[in-house]
Amino acid sequence: MAVLYAVIAVVAVVLLLTVCELIRLIRLKPLPDSPDKADADKFSLNVGGKSFEDLYLFLTGKQSAVTFSEDEIFALLSKQAACMNSRFDCADFRAQMFFKIYKDCTLSDRCAQLIKDTFIGFKYFIDEPGDDSMCYWSENHQILFAVSEYLAGQEWPDEIFTNNGMSGKEHMKLAETRIEAWMEQRFKFGFSEYLSNNYLAEDIAPMANFIAYANDVKSVERMKIIMDILWLDVALNSVNNRFVAVSSRMYGNNKAANCIGNSIQSAMDILWGNTSSPKKPNYIVLCFNDVVEKGLYTLPQAIKDIAVSKDTFVSKMSSGLSPDDMVNENLIGQSDACIMAQTGAETFTNHQVIENTLKYLRKNNLFKNKFLSYFKFLNLTVFRLVNWQKFARNHSIMPHGIALGRGNVYTFRNAYYSMSTDVCKDVGVCGAQDHVWTANIADNLTLFTTHPAGDGNGKYGSSPGYWVGNGRRPMSVQHENVNITVYKIPDRKCLGESGIAAMTHAYMPKAFYDDFELDGNTVFARKNNVFVSLVSNGELSYKPFDSASANGVLKGRTFPDGISFESEFDLCRYGDGYHIYITELSDSDKETYDEFKQRIKSNAVYFGDDGKVEYSTASGNISVSYGIGYSVNGILAKTEFMRYDSKFCKAARKDETITVVSDKNRLVLNYRQAERCCDSAE
Repeated sequence: MAVLYAVIAVVAVVLLLTVCELIRLIRLKPLPDSPDKADADKFSLNVGGKSFEDLYLFLTGKQSAVTFSEDEIFALLSKQAACMNSRFDCADFRAQMFFKIYKDCTLSDRCAQLIKDTFIGFKYFIDEPGDDSMCYWSENHQILFAVSEYLAGQEWPDEIFTNNGMSGKEHMKLAETRIEAWMEQRFKFGFSEYLSNNYLAEDIAPMANFIAYANDVKSVERMKIIMDILWLDVALNSVNNRFVAVSSRMYGNNKAANCIGNSIQSAMDILWGNTSSPKKPNYIVLCFNDVVEKGLYTLPQAIKDIAVSKDTFVSKMSSGLSPDDMVNENLIGQSDACIMAQTGAETFTNHQVIENTLKYLRKNNLFKNKFLSYFKFLNLTVFRLVNWQKFARNHSIMPHGIALGRGNVYTFRNAYYSMSTDVCKDVGVCGAQDHVWTANIADNLTLFTTHPAGDGNGKYGSSPGYWVGNGRRPMSVQHENVNITVYKIPDRKCLGESGIAAMTHAYMPKAFYDDFELDGNTVFARKNNVFVSLVSNGELSYKPFDSASANGVLKGRTFPDGISFESEFDLCRYGDGYHIYITELSDSDKETYDEFKQRIKSNAVYFGDDGKVEYSTASGNISVSYGIGYSVNGILAKTEFMRYDSKFCKAARKDETITVVSDKNRLVLNYRQAERCCDSAE
């Protein structure tokens, strides 16, 4: 009996200590990632209606319409300093223009000192002292912080930076290592936030600042190589100066239309030579546009040729790192390069990395960070005995879907439209911000489908939510101008999943099409020269207009062409089981709209109860088996691609040289040798 009592006493003590620890963790509130609404103006990007962009243009003499007094200049710069000093999330975005103003503009002594003091007191990486809720780890934040640290260290090499007591030279050396790791991983494996018309803007600004101000000639040349690769990706996956492709990270407005969601539009305009776009650069894209205007970065002609080409072609590419890729490449560990590969791909809970994640969070005491605070409960003393790797392998949990993974992107493009698909990516897994397939039809119009996260009611602006990401990722495949997407509505929730929507839906704003007809499970539509058919295995119906849902798409933007969004736009399919969508595009160069409709109606279609679908059309016979694979004309299709595979470029992942050839021009990139050679292909 004494032994039993002793065991009971030990268990009771453990339970009591665990409860006390749990209470302490619950009371450990995460730090704010943004200012209170009441204080928002103290950190805003304008003063008296004049913007951060206006300030730079005024100080450099590029704009005279908006003028600033000395007090207004100091007031606006003080707001940017306050944001950085308060260490709110995205302060590193503002740091790019803040430093650029210091370098390019004539400032009063108090303004120059304000900027210098801010950079010398800033926190540049996770392992520095201080608790906050800045996001340091995603791919764009990595290069934003590293470039700011490098340039600040280069500018003030002998100053002691007050946050960690290091000199500018020491900061510069630390940042140099991270910049090199970031560039090398992008060259070998591509971007983890691939084809994101939102987050690429946050890449090109620090890359441009590095090109403009870094003194290391070889590193600058390497950064230009990575810049070339970024724009090669955009050129291959955009059409007619419109960039809405599949991506690992996109929001509602990014997905819905180029005119309201493409954050790099003004950069594309200046690179492609478009002078008709009214879109002006924001303060972060302005950093890139400026280095182009000054001739510090010149887009290789071969890439521009691809961007403006009217040819019909198929492009395949792979980009990013899956958790298995990280294992195979020895990129799971505590070094900066390993942590950057892992967290840059937003890979935290997957079984390959979860123990490494927890070790890093503990080492750097990151449980007060708002984005990571949920991990604090896994840090309970009693849980130290849990094999989290085994748990994560054996259980499907919602955070697994945060991992960006490797995208295998299939794009078909012609003179009028593009269609792209992230082929068979993580089928059946929860999705965070993934954009699985899209048709880029016009400047104000795309077509895509999603399975809403949650129960299908609300969460319109959430990530994941009704429009962003997926409750469960579908199996999506493509052959030329045809996409087939199969969703499986799950029977039960994953751990951490708030609900399951027994529905899927297509973004199809009826008023935006020139012709539109819905008949049961089939849609025919026309926009300018582009023809669209969408066929489902169940009846389709529009939801009544919902302003909250519309705001989830628009995120406060408005369409510039005056078309009203207050009409039916959310085309839904309800019920359990498999939801299948077959989408085919065509154009007026191939056939008339009536001929297109008649041809689609005559195509053979088979929908199976097991998620199988067969479709015969002009481009071939396509057969899809959910979770297994797909074939075209009886030949099994590949679902993993080379780094680049198109008529313009063929390169394997980790190739030392990437060669791009257009009709008239050639580009050869060798990262290791820092060689960037442009010449004629003739």
